Amino acid sequence: MKLLCVDSEPVYREIISLCAEKEHVIVQSVASYDEAITAFIEYVPDLVTLDVIIKGGSGFDLVKQLKTLSGSRFVPMIFLASHTTDSVMDKCFKAGADDFIPKPFNEVLFNIRLKTHMRHVELMKEMYRKNKALTYYQTMIEREHEMAHHVLDHIQTRSEKNSDQVAITRLSAASFNGDLALVKTRSDGARLVFVGDFTGHGLPASIGALPVMQAFFDAVDDLLDINQLAIKINRILFGILPDYMFCAGYLILMTKTGELIYWGGGMPNAFIRRIDGTFDYLCSNHMPLGILPTREFDADLQYNRLHSGDTLIIVSDGVLELKNDQNEMLGDEKVKHLIAHSYAEENLLLAQQLTESKLAEYRGESVQLDDITLVALRSACLQ
Repeated sequence: MKLLCVDSEPVYREIISLCAEKEHVIVQSVASYDEAITAFIEYVPDLVTLDVIIKGGSGFDLVKQLKTLSGSRFVPMIFLASHTTDSVMDKCFKAGADDFIPKPFNEVLFNIRLKTHMRHVELMKEMYRKNKALTYYQTMIEREHEMAHHVLDHIQTRSEKNSDQVAITRLSAASFNGDLALVKTRSDGARLVFVGDFTGHGLPASIGALPVMQAFFDAVDDLLDINQLAIKINRILFGILPDYMFCAGYLILMTKTGELIYWGGGMPNAFIRRIDGTFDYLCSNHMPLGILPTREFDADLQYNRLHSGDTLIIVSDGVLELKNDQNEMLGDEKVKHLIAHSYAEENLLLAQQLTESKLAEYRGESVQLDDITLVALRSACLQ
């Protein structure tokens, strides 16, 4: 640690140097204002002691100048002065001083105050080091997030875009969305759908997204059976996810004739709004993906059908658990009422936009706590 002593009196320069050197502090002493400025720039001290009266200038002005030169560095300025009136001390602190010790001073008192300021300097240096490290890690995390975003977005572009038969809404609670919504028409004309909700949200919830996407699109190319795809995705997630994570999801194959062949695990029941306004449901009866080993995994399928004008609506927990400003949860009945009203609209995209608007209106200014996914489908051959 380095100390700059600015004092016009040689005896005090000597005393301060002896006291500081006992604490293993390297001292440089100067007698004038100009020497102090030069020494501060070249010597870069950690602490400064100075008097109110200095050759060639004022101690008050010197403190201001040194504080400016120190920039973002924390350099304690300690006045050692013979003038000890309240007005002088007030001027010292207003000028930027960090401490005031009257002359003549007690050596023990000086050493105590010196060590206190040395600890402050060390603490500030440690804080600067940690802030620098945090800034570095923050930059690295942002770069990694950007790369992950790029990879996930690139793969997700293979999924079908919104149309008069497919409408997908994904609203993130964090920078990363822990939900997946993939739709792709196979070469045989059947449409394959995967809607998944990983545990939690944000980047940790997106860990399994990449291999699931790859498995999904491979299944589209290979015309893989739904139950075999469910087994494959479960095996992948069981192998890579930690014990506390899993993926609730629906795997659905919609044939050209409107038949629905599906597997569901851990998800809310999906709604089928019939053209006459009545409701039917897809039931999610299995355990979520990634929990059970292959030998215990149940890949049994279920069946339903979409008729002309029917709409299949799949929602994640984030929709049902959406809260308003009064902390009231949206819940099943309100969601059902919303679907009954919105999807009476013949144009699917307008129906989806109306639903999004109603959800935003319900949430108001409250914080979105979970990812929201809403997928609406109509059969292509029946339009």
